[in-house]
Formats: sequence, structure tokens, C-alpha cells
Amino acid sequence: MIDVSAEIEIAASPAAIAGVMFDPQRNHEWMTVVEKVEILDPALAPGARVRYHGDFMGKSLSWMTTVEAVHFPHVLELKISDGPFVGMSRIGIQRSGGGSRVQVRSTGEVQGMSFIPDAMIAGPMKTAIEGDLGRLKALIEK
Repeated sequence: MIDVSAEIEIAASPAAIAGVMFDPQRNHEWMTVVEKVEILDPALAPGARVRYHGDFMGKSLSWMTTVEAVHFPHVLELKISDGPFVGMSRIGIQRSGGGSRVQVRSTGEVQGMSFIPDAMIAGPMKTAIEGDLGRLKALIEK
């Protein structure tokens, strides 16, 4: 089981951050792994699905997310399926002294690569999430 989390402080309101983070059409602006997005259900509501295509560690991949819960602008919980990583991802955005604290946590399992130890996936995954949050911060604070 992989359990990876990262957080960052962003000088903006939760609504300004969620407006970017919770919009799949904008994910390519701050998530390096995302190259193409297919929105299957346009509403930001439980059951809404999005198919992503991208590249991770030099390998082309695709995956589906399904909204499990949303409380705009503070929480988005996604089920991740149909890809090399299946599980859950939770985005939490809470007001803090300097703006907002953004937390991302992904838990799940790697499919089809059981020969690779979880630690060899979790490390690059954490690095990617931290880098993505840094790009999000730069995008929102500019």
C-alpha cells in the first residue's frame, strides 16, 4: 500500500486555489504528469468522471478519476481507477494565517508492477506531488 502526502502554504483564499485545483481542464497548468484530459461528466459532483492521459517516469499512462466527495472550496476526494495506480486522492484546503494550507494525500496500490517495491514508486510520486504544488503556488500567486 502506498500512502503519499504533501502540503504547501499558498497566499490566496481557499476559493481561489480550489478554482484552479478542482478544475480538471486546468490540471495540465500545474500537474506535470497530465498531458490530456477527457471530461466525461462536466459537473463537480459525486460520480463525475474524468479520464487523464500523461507520462510518469517515462511511461505513457491513462487513468480515471471519479468524484467521491466535494465540499467546495475545502475538500475534493477522488477515486482513482483504470490506471497503473488505483486508490484515493484527497485535496484539503484550509484558511491559514498566510492565506491557505493545501494538503494532498494519495493512497492506493500500483497495478501491474508488483515487481517494483512500493518505496521506488512512493518516492518519485511524493516528489511529483511536491513539485506540482510548487507550480500551483507559483501559478496562483503570480
